[in-house]
Amino acid sequence: MEALFYLAILFAIIIFLSLFTYFVPIGLWVTAYFSGVKVSIFRDLVGMRLRKVPPGAIVRPKISAEKAGIEVPLAR
Repeated sequence: MEALFYLAILFAIIIFLSLFTYFVPIGLWVTAYFSGVKVSIFRDLVGMRLRKVPPGAIVRPKISAEKAGIEVPLAR
């Protein structure tokens, strides 16, 4: 019975981590961070996922624009 309890907890942790990595694109945030672009993980990236907007389609052009010296707000 105790082994079943630990197995259920392990399964719940795996489900939580898979949902977390889906809603929080960590790799995209790291790319933006090292490019010097200010992007909030939860407000911007998770918000885009919840609005069904692909975060990469917004953040990657913003990184290119910032590197070109054009300041583009993320809120538009």
